[in-house]
Amino acid sequence: MITGGRSRASRNVLEFESLVRTVPGAAVDPTALNREQQAILALCRELLSIAEVAAHLGLPISVLKVLVGDLLDLGAVQVLPPVRQAEQVPLSLLEEVLVGLRQLR
Repeated sequence: MITGGRSRASRNVLEFESLVRTVPGAAVDPTALNREQQAILALCRELLSIAEVAAHLGLPISVLKVLVGDLLDLGAVQVLPPVRQAEQVPLSLLEEVLVGLRQLR
C-alpha cells in the first residue's frame, strides 16, 4: 500500500548506506505525499542514511528506497552516494594522526 504496489525504486542509485537530506524550500505539495514520505522529509532535515531512516520509521529498506526514489523524482530530497572503500582513509593514517594528537598534549 505504501509504495503503490511497487517493489523497486525508480532509480538504481539508492543503496542502504546512501545519505539522504531534505532539499530546503523544495516546492512539493505536502498533501500529495503519504504519511511516510512526510516523515522522511521531517527526519532528513539532517543528513541520514537510508538504513537509519528505515530504522527510525520501522520500515523495510526496500520500501524506504521506493519512497525516497519518489521524493528524489519530485526534487524534495537530495541523495548522496555512499563513500566507496577506495575513497576511505586508511586505518594506518588515522592511527598516525591519533598518535600525533596525543603527542601534542
